[in-house]
Amino acid sequence: MNTHFEILDQHDDSAVAEYERAFHASFARVTDNRLIRDLWVWNDDARRIAARIPYDEQIVYLARDADLGIKTALGVNVAMRTKQSAAFGFGGEIGTGGVCELLTYFTTGEHRVGAQRAFIEACFTDLRGRGLHTAYATTAPRPLPTYRRIGGELLDERQVEGEMRYFLKFSLSRAWMRR
Repeated sequence: MNTHFEILDQHDDSAVAEYERAFHASFARVTDNRLIRDLWVWNDDARRIAARIPYDEQIVYLARDADLGIKTALGVNVAMRTKQSAAFGFGGEIGTGGVCELLTYFTTGEHRVGAQRAFIEACFTDLRGRGLHTAYATTAPRPLPTYRRIGGELLDERQVEGEMRYFLKFSLSRAWMRR
């Protein structure tokens, strides 16, 4: 499988638009998760989604397929001035030293486990190289088992507006990445 790994150039408006369209394409079909409509900034007319955390406070990792279309993406809050998890009442105790927050993770194509693991490993390796050791994230019930398999430790859970949300912690250097 031929993939191209890169970091989104947040200063390139066309690159940001491409990312936001891929983000929208991945989540627009999710109708059972109403809370994401409030969590992110949706522009259905333009078929774009953006996280509420500004791009200059994020790193967005991309994997492209052989045709150079965005296949997988991971948005990471590295500034931690504002925490997306706070929208669900999580993360108040998180500090800022050596930690980050996974804002979104999506795939637009096939979901091959090996490719996804390699992508996550590449992202976590880069984050470690930036001096980060721990990542936090929130998720809905459906992706929870996948996140647990890739090392997410369940810290808390709660019901928000009738929907369950889970708060996870990831070690950026867990041994699972070397398997």
